[in-house]
Amino acid sequence: MSGNRVRLLKRRALRFLEEAKRDLSEGYYDIGAFHVEQALQLYIKAVIFELFGKDYEGHGIRELIGYLSKLLKENGYDELSKKIDELIREYRRQLVDIEDAYIDSRYEIIEYESDDLKPLIEVSESIIKILEEVVKIVKLG
Repeated sequence: MSGNRVRLLKRRALRFLEEAKRDLSEGYYDIGAFHVEQALQLYIKAVIFELFGKDYEGHGIRELIGYLSKLLKENGYDELSKKIDELIREYRRQLVDIEDAYIDSRYEIIEYESDDLKPLIEVSESIIKILEEVVKIVKLG
């Protein structure tokens, strides 16, 4: 069941990311920003469950990535934990924007533009790629 859960969460996450790209091409920038947030949230939760068998109730992207870093450190993966912490620092502004999109795109009267959405998609793709590298390293021991 756990393998199915991880597969399902990752599949949904990647589908949200594909939707964000489609939203970008069709001019639905606010919904695209929401899709980016959902993609990252699900993907990070999938990785946490895949590596440590833990659920996490939080929704904030930085909070989730920070929790992953903490779990990595607690389990002896200090270098990977540092890599995740560097990731948070490097993409802090974009991560804040992605988190804001979760609320703003649904409840606020804020309009996103192509120039707002495109970097969020790119950062999300980079983070997912790094997370997959982390998964491979941890699984290989």
